[in-house]
Amino acid sequence: MKNRFLLFTIIMVCFVPLGIGQGIRGKINDIKKGDPLAISGSVGTGLGISYNSNYPSCTPFSASIYASMNISFYSFQLPFSFYFANNTTSFNYPQLPTWHLGFMPTWRNWKFHIGSSSMHFSNYTYSGLTFLGAGAEYQGKLFRMGAFGGLLQQATRTRGYDDRTAIQQLADSLLGLNVPQSILPQYRRDAVGVKLGVGNAHNYIDFSFLKAKDRIKSLPEEWRDTIAPQDNFAIGLSGRFAIRRWFAFTANLGASLHNPDLRDSIRLEDFQKYERYINWLFTPGNGFKIRFAGDAAMNFMSKVFNGSLTYRFIQPDYVSLGAQNFNQNAHSLGTVMNFNLFKGHSHLGLVGYIQRDNMNHKQMYTNQVATYSLNWNNSIGNIFNMGILYSGIKQDQYDGSAAVVDSLRINSIVHTVSLSPTFTIEKQHTHTLGLTGNYVQNKNLNQLSSNILNVKTLSVGAVYGIDLSEIRLSINTGYDFSLSSSEYANYHAHGLTLGLNYRIMQKEKLNWTISYNGYAAYNIQKNDGVANDFSLSNSIGSNFSYKKHAASLYLSLSNFSDMERIGQRVQTSLDTRFTFSYSYTFAARLVKKKTKEQREAARVERATKKLDKNKL
Repeated sequence: MKNRFLLFTIIMVCFVPLGIGQGIRGKINDIKKGDPLAISGSVGTGLGISYNSNYPSCTPFSASIYASMNISFYSFQLPFSFYFANNTTSFNYPQLPTWHLGFMPTWRNWKFHIGSSSMHFSNYTYSGLTFLGAGAEYQGKLFRMGAFGGLLQQATRTRGYDDRTAIQQLADSLLGLNVPQSILPQYRRDAVGVKLGVGNAHNYIDFSFLKAKDRIKSLPEEWRDTIAPQDNFAIGLSGRFAIRRWFAFTANLGASLHNPDLRDSIRLEDFQKYERYINWLFTPGNGFKIRFAGDAAMNFMSKVFNGSLTYRFIQPDYVSLGAQNFNQNAHSLGTVMNFNLFKGHSHLGLVGYIQRDNMNHKQMYTNQVATYSLNWNNSIGNIFNMGILYSGIKQDQYDGSAAVVDSLRINSIVHTVSLSPTFTIEKQHTHTLGLTGNYVQNKNLNQLSSNILNVKTLSVGAVYGIDLSEIRLSINTGYDFSLSSSEYANYHAHGLTLGLNYRIMQKEKLNWTISYNGYAAYNIQKNDGVANDFSLSNSIGSNFSYKKHAASLYLSLSNFSDMERIGQRVQTSLDTRFTFSYSYTFAARLVKKKTKEQREAARVERATKKLDKNKL
């Protein structure tokens, strides 16, 4: 407890007066600019009525009332909120906050981290996690370094096991150590990290290491048998080589020693004299693992072309307590190429990516996924735009620790092709015509297995829109046709859409609109014994706003058929909905911040009154 107060005192007394930070000055400026006392918030209500033929027993009525208020004292916020819906009430009010104070002063080539902060050393040692402690970074002409020490994870307790006194909880809160509630408590995790390197932001080579260890006594004894404390020592090597702006090569390598359970540690009988120092570096255990990870990338850049080639591998169970979780036990190779053609009127993008898992050959099966795509976009001014997209996904499965049964082996491919030309004509009115075409083929390449997954889907459509600004009306209409077929079923559908939006009033503080959206489709099921039918959907809504008032009204009626479609099952459903909502927002400055001129006028008035009083 004394150490915590001492640390807090040192930080506040030694570093704050130095002004070391733009953050503190910014906070003070916010306070100076803020109003002494202001209040804002909103109140509202909502009403809903609904009916669904599939769920007739559901409650058809719903009602809600809500209110929120925020009291602002200079830049300090005190939010309150109340919500009631269907006999359920919730109320939120300001509570003692958890403070996370952090300062990042700079001096010449140095950057210091004091309090709550984060840094980046390597992808596989320490990268971006917030620590609470102290650190420093230095970037010279040739030499660069970084170091930090502190907490990577604060000790937490559940409410029932928080045995701290009220004063101790307050002190922990002021120091950013107070996280009193958690689904599962966690240990306090101490960490030290160092980075040493040569170079600058464009060309460098860095060596880094991280030591992170959970403090067992930071949790109550009730939880120590349930939650395992961990220990980790990770080292990393990172580098970047660049030639001006047109080429860059980056690489990262990491090695990790991880003990997932400090309770199962190994005693080093032959090194008892040095055991204390060895355990500081890493405490070995029966379940500890040594794992490796790495990635490399080449990037090429020019006016008309940029591309990259990347490779990454991560062994199974690779853990660094200073970085986020990794997609483990896999390696991948990928490339991205982008072409900027015809002075920016044409863009072509190519992407290829392949990933394979089971690097340790201990999984039952080995899975491989290859994805590739082509995206070509062309435009002629603001009149015409054509988008062409192709993508493919190829999945394969191979033997692992067990042999795959040939009839069950995954070997499939999915092709997707899309075309989307769009025309825009702006004369007296704005006309928009869009055409769409989409084809998807899902094919099973394993001839020994069932062909039930072989599905082809084709859809085409056209959409037309016009904005009649003189009568404040927008119209959108369209037609689409879709076809799906497999070995066992065929399904066709013709659909029509209509959308209307009428702006009844459109002024600076008064807006009132009404809109309608409708859809009708004729569904054709080419199977014996299944009848064709219609699907309908209609909705009408209105929105109104005047100054601080806002209201909306919505009514819908939909009906969908009960048919076994390819890839989905649509149940018979008659659905009706009616909703109404209203809200009022308010904001008031109870004590206004005086301007410089107002303060000067008030000072002159006080001086004048004092002078007149003295004359009397």
